[in-house]
Amino acid sequence: MTTGTVAVSGVALAGCSTDVNADTALEESSNTAPITLAAQIGSRAALGGSIAAAAVSEHSSSGATLGTTSGVDAPPLAGKVQVGLRVTNPNVTVNADEPIDIGFSLYNEATHEPLANQLVKVQVKLPTGWATFKHLQTNAQGYASYTARVLTTTNVTAIFDGTDALQSAHSVNDATLNVRPQSAPQLAGVSSRLGSLAGGVSVGSAGTRVSVPIPSSSIGAKAVYLASLQAGKPYVYGAEGPSSFDCSGLVQYVYKQLGKSLPRTTDAQFAAATRVSQYNKQPGDLIFLGSPGNIYHVGIYAGDGKMWVAPHTGSVVKLQKIYTTSYYVGRV
Repeated sequence: MTTGTVAVSGVALAGCSTDVNADTALEESSNTAPITLAAQIGSRAALGGSIAAAAVSEHSSSGATLGTTSGVDAPPLAGKVQVGLRVTNPNVTVNADEPIDIGFSLYNEATHEPLANQLVKVQVKLPTGWATFKHLQTNAQGYASYTARVLTTTNVTAIFDGTDALQSAHSVNDATLNVRPQSAPQLAGVSSRLGSLAGGVSVGSAGTRVSVPIPSSSIGAKAVYLASLQAGKPYVYGAEGPSSFDCSGLVQYVYKQLGKSLPRTTDAQFAAATRVSQYNKQPGDLIFLGSPGNIYHVGIYAGDGKMWVAPHTGSVVKLQKIYTTSYYVGRV
């Protein structure tokens, strides 16, 4: 896998038919819990330096200027609190798939007091730029962290969007997760331990992990990872993302982030992909249901007989079993 790809310890156009059988053989529920993004405005830390009220008087008949009373200046309006944000362990070296806690500290730049109960966005560097994949909430010490597992050297950063009382901030440093080089036998051992992508993304907890095999095609692993980030988003017929998808819309969106241009419909995507045997499919390959000229559903293969899909109206993007033996495989 190339730089910027992570495995974190954490789809038809109008014309793509709803897949009514998508859940018939499903034995597990969606493995991704929804993120609750409650606004944390007015926390004790954020309001530690309270804004002084400005006394404003009306114009007097004698021509006194606005903001003065009997020649006494009113207190000036205070601005937003300047915020600092930094990665607490910016440069670490680990083995492939070794868990490592990445921490972030949010604080008042003037007083260095911690800012508690604030939301911090964690971003990873992909070939197409930075992408948000997790939201964390700071504790009483202004600290937040998550557990990462990576298979290649990866860059992570953080952003704070700010509140009515706090300025927005970008981390003054990035985290670089360096992966130690490994020999072929070691890599084989890692692949054996990881197995296939059967696990899911646990969002909103201290740890986030997706188990990803080491595939021969790095773009396939990236596609699986990016598809997992869409978990829980609703199916909407004809939707192309980023907030909702249909089946081929999800496929097109994911591969667009990787610099690959795919057609919009399931039939067109089937025609554009390189045909692969079912027995040779790899994570990131496309699973097509239907027949040539009448492909009605598509998903992104994730390993262990499962695929990431936007199944049908009323459902959400999820990891589910390939519930039929009659399907085609295409590689981007």
